[in-house]
Amino acid sequence: MPRAEPAELRAIIRDFRRDQIIDVARQLFGQRGTTEIPMDEIAAEAGVARSTLYVYFANRDELLRACLQRMHTLVLDSLVASWERDGDAVDRLRTLVVAMLERIDDDPSFFRLALATQGGPSPVASTVGAELDVIGLDIAGLIREVIEEGTVAGRFQLGDPDKATTLVGQQLYGAMSVRAADPEPAPIDEAAGELCDFMLHGLAGPGPAGGGAIPCPVTGPGGRGR
Repeated sequence: MPRAEPAELRAIIRDFRRDQIIDVARQLFGQRGTTEIPMDEIAAEAGVARSTLYVYFANRDELLRACLQRMHTLVLDSLVASWERDGDAVDRLRTLVVAMLERIDDDPSFFRLALATQGGPSPVASTVGAELDVIGLDIAGLIREVIEEGTVAGRFQLGDPDKATTLVGQQLYGAMSVRAADPEPAPIDEAAGELCDFMLHGLAGPGPAGGGAIPCPVTGPGGRGR
């Protein structure tokens, strides 16, 4: 395997150090339940000099945005391989649900803090809210893509893709919020299966054989995990 050039190696180290700072900051924000963590403390916990921290982030707001962006990047990274492999819209829906729930499990306390902060009157609330809006729009785009593909393939029967996207997004957002607050959340596959079932079948439940019901890829027609 060819050795990395010095410039490449420096870039790798920079990226690693930046991610390390973000991960430490996210943990501190979540553990303390506040965004008011001194930058000096974040630098010390990350094992870098204060001056190094400011090389990457001009201020705490910028670091907070980076924490949210990293959560979103991890979601997209986990989708890359399976998104192309999963040609069926139902499989893609489940893949998206699993990826989102996994990121909540990474750091539920930080997600709770982000939700609690975004509605406040402070400048940091605007920062968090704006970043969550950007992430929400991107996820909504993926949801709509799945819905449109499923409709074209005859898997879904929907009259209004915009409304369907909104309703699916609300279900997913609600499930994420509940999971973040649950001290003992259900296993990912079980939680994803239940959510997929509800998204696909709603309150009516799976229909009779041959009635056009779409089984969830995790739970199957009976709603029980495999």
